[in-house]
Amino acid sequence: MICKLMLLVSIVAAAPESKMDAAVSDLVMGLDHLTGKTMLKLVDSLADLKLESGESAAIRCEVTSTPSAVIFWEKDGKRVQGSDKLNLFEKITNTGKFVVESGIVSSIFHIPCASSKDSGVYKCIATNGHSTVESTAEIQVDGVDGKCPSTHRTAPKITLQTESRFEMSGNAATLVCRADKKADWTWTFSGEPIKMDDGRHEILPNGDLFIRNISWDDMGDYTCVASNKYGQSEAETFLYPTKKTVA
Repeated sequence: MICKLMLLVSIVAAAPESKMDAAVSDLVMGLDHLTGKTMLKLVDSLADLKLESGESAAIRCEVTSTPSAVIFWEKDGKRVQGSDKLNLFEKITNTGKFVVESGIVSSIFHIPCASSKDSGVYKCIATNGHSTVESTAEIQVDGVDGKCPSTHRTAPKITLQTESRFEMSGNAATLVCRADKKADWTWTFSGEPIKMDDGRHEILPNGDLFIRNISWDDMGDYTCVASNKYGQSEAETFLYPTKKTVA
């Protein structure tokens, strides 16, 4: 079954871009065996913002979702951050099982040094494969553009993270943590480094923490740290394993 699903995923990935969204949506709906109703809701709407040239800002977007959602950003209709690719790896791992796959996901769009090119209409878009929600805000930058420092030699910043995640005991769960640039990733649980050689925990290339066969002992606070030689940033999340439901 897993081999067939992996083949299906590869076929979907090879589909023309115009048909990709529909193909992924059909695949997600076929894989999801949710214990609850699907839901996707913005916690707060974006607000218009006025900035002075050289000022920094961080625009935050947060959604509550079942199943888990991803968030990406557009400026004046063009993608500027994030991806709409859903976590099919977890869905395939949990194939044939009831899943909770519920929680809160947030994303931050950073403007480190505002200039006239940052003025525009920004849109936060969230999708979970079943539905899509979005919020829009206009950013206006006033003043004469100055010289902004380079962002190349700076620490990574967290741009997408799981705030909280509920999943059924015995299933796999992913705690999302992404950054705005390449980073070295570490994760801790209740303040202690997680051993990645135990066969259950794995840090994915994008920074996410994948946990197999979760149990009540896995409940608690997790911290992801994205670092490079210029510094680091971190984000916290909470995992809540729920009681196993027998099909």
